[in-house]
Amino acid sequence: MSVNQIKTSICTIESPKDLWRWSGAEISASVRRGDVSAVEVVESVYARIAAVNPVINGIVHMDRERALVDAGALDRRRQAGDSLGPLAGVPVSIKLNVDVAGEATSNGNPLWLDRIAEADSGVVSNLRRAGAVVIGRTNTPPHSFRWFTENPAYGRTRNPWSSGVTSGGSSGGAGAAVASGMGPIAHGTDIAGSIRYPAYVNGVVGLRATTGRIPGYQATAPQRFFGLQAMSAQGPLARTVSDARLALEAMASDGGMDPVWVDARLNYKDDETPTHVALVDEIGGIDISPEIRQALSSAAAALTNAGYTVERIALPDLIRGMELWESIVMTECRLGMLAAVDAIGDATISTPVHNMAACAPEPSLAGYAKAIASRDDMRRQWNILFQRYPLVLMPTSCCAPLPWGADQGSVEEMRRLLEVQSPLMAVAVCGLPGLHVPTGLSQGLPVGVQLVAPAFREMRLLHAGAMIEAAHGTLIHHLWEGRW
Repeated sequence: MSVNQIKTSICTIESPKDLWRWSGAEISASVRRGDVSAVEVVESVYARIAAVNPVINGIVHMDRERALVDAGALDRRRQAGDSLGPLAGVPVSIKLNVDVAGEATSNGNPLWLDRIAEADSGVVSNLRRAGAVVIGRTNTPPHSFRWFTENPAYGRTRNPWSSGVTSGGSSGGAGAAVASGMGPIAHGTDIAGSIRYPAYVNGVVGLRATTGRIPGYQATAPQRFFGLQAMSAQGPLARTVSDARLALEAMASDGGMDPVWVDARLNYKDDETPTHVALVDEIGGIDISPEIRQALSSAAAALTNAGYTVERIALPDLIRGMELWESIVMTECRLGMLAAVDAIGDATISTPVHNMAACAPEPSLAGYAKAIASRDDMRRQWNILFQRYPLVLMPTSCCAPLPWGADQGSVEEMRRLLEVQSPLMAVAVCGLPGLHVPTGLSQGLPVGVQLVAPAFREMRLLHAGAMIEAAHGTLIHHLWEGRW
């Protein structure tokens, strides 16, 4: 399908009230007041999904009947005078790699379509408790292990800006769904950029919370090696920073049985106080594309105008962070995931995973233990940096959105790809929170920046992100109205 066909389909208006265009904050406030019903909102979003999802393929499973039942229950509670949660009636989508009761937690693996969850995961329970209505499941690559989203069971998720570039991964379905109007908020997970990268290439906001902030335990996958425990995080993808904040507050509200969840406070008195920002626009040995440099400069100017003090600095070695990620995670992948990937029989996942393994050091107990020890030292270096600069402004990725198939080449090409994605991986290896904020378009594709803060300081990220957003606006209306 051509780009023009995609644009035409995306710009179709289905609902007379266009409720699918509303932000999560607008929906919740209106449902709680009774201005609109939760059922009306859900029906509007489903009409939008019917119009654009055949092209985008971001949402791959829906239980429409349950969603409408849940929305109707919310409307009856409001009519009875009950108080509703902060996400009352807000449609949200859930990634295929977390448990939703009665549905398959396939994680993009076609051999796991019968792995049915008996109960909601903690993050889904938290969202429902806040009043959100789950409208569907978003696509992911097998095992959520690529920066490209496609799998043999559900096919490819297309980027709504251009079918020639990746929709991101592994939360590519989530990013594309939010960008194209299929719900204001989507759930995502991130161990190497899987929230922030789809947010970047789809032109939306993406928050990787601190590891442990949001419960991550899944009953369908109880065994988690050190890499998942220490680096994997969850968070929202949304059209606005304010919606990302609403979603974070809901997602993090309770840990349930999760062994890694931390009952850390969300708000600090200086979250909204302008502070010193470290600007990183040079990464040793890596070319940062001109459009990314311009985005960083523009974001720095926005923060400066908002009262922040921005200084250019050199970060702890991002390439070293990527190498530590590789050493730890790819050692663990050899304990079962490589075999599971090979069993799928699909080169689109086996080629990149094996090439990533080939880029890692030869696995050994000594090497694994040394990498974990070195990770601790890298986290200390970041903490020293944060004492002087409580915020870091840096690239999300060092290059424009990747063309489809960019991870299907040689081992050497994979090594170069890992280097340009090192800003994503170095943040994850240290378990830090990271926020992607769009800043505009370059040659018709989204551009943006990443903000990083100390552990559990997501609200500081979100306030600074709101300053960048206020200066640049959001991108989605350019997409919806067909303006490129």
